[in-house]
Amino acid sequence: MNSGSGSSASLPALRKAAERYVQAIATTIMKYTLFALGLLIQTITFSQTLKEPVEVTPDLLETIKVNIEKDVPRIKKQLENSGENVIRIEFSLDTFKVERLLSKMVELDYSDIGIGNANNEAAKNYDILLNKYYKKLLAVLKGDDKKSLITAQKYWLSFRDSETKLIETISKDEYSGGGTMQQLIESTGYFNLIKSRTIIIFEHYVRAIQSE
Repeated sequence: MNSGSGSSASLPALRKAAERYVQAIATTIMKYTLFALGLLIQTITFSQTLKEPVEVTPDLLETIKVNIEKDVPRIKKQLENSGENVIRIEFSLDTFKVERLLSKMVELDYSDIGIGNANNEAAKNYDILLNKYYKKLLAVLKGDDKKSLITAQKYWLSFRDSETKLIETISKDEYSGGGTMQQLIESTGYFNLIKSRTIIIFEHYVRAIQSE
């Protein structure tokens, strides 16, 4: 009887803990999303004061990346001074480079096609980060626990592909009216899928190493 009573009494606490965890992930995603959105809006507003969009060629893209890398030490110092731990500093720097590249590309080419190209580049770079932190999390998990992550990721990949297909379907002329704006919506949708999953996997990783 006492054992059963104790188990029942713990349910509200477990629910609250689960709710706090879900809220923490949602807050983290919102934080990164709002920061990126604010940066993008400022960039587009500034860019539209220019005469014409400038195509971001491969050579120009590499130049932008080099300049962003030069800014990393300053950002790292700011994060260290703010008291962030090493793990979150690494993730913040990783995402900073992706988001800054996105904003710089949009600043130069703010056409629908240009923004779409920027979204695609950012999605590719977030996918690299997703693989990076997935491998980190997989390395931390022990034995059969690894299967939980592998299975979850397989289901997510299936969801990603299905959701992407749905976005593309709704973008058809017969539903959306067509236009280059639909390509932009498609690239933004895919970008958000990859970015949000990257943040979630990172937060799982942070939780998984708390006992170390």
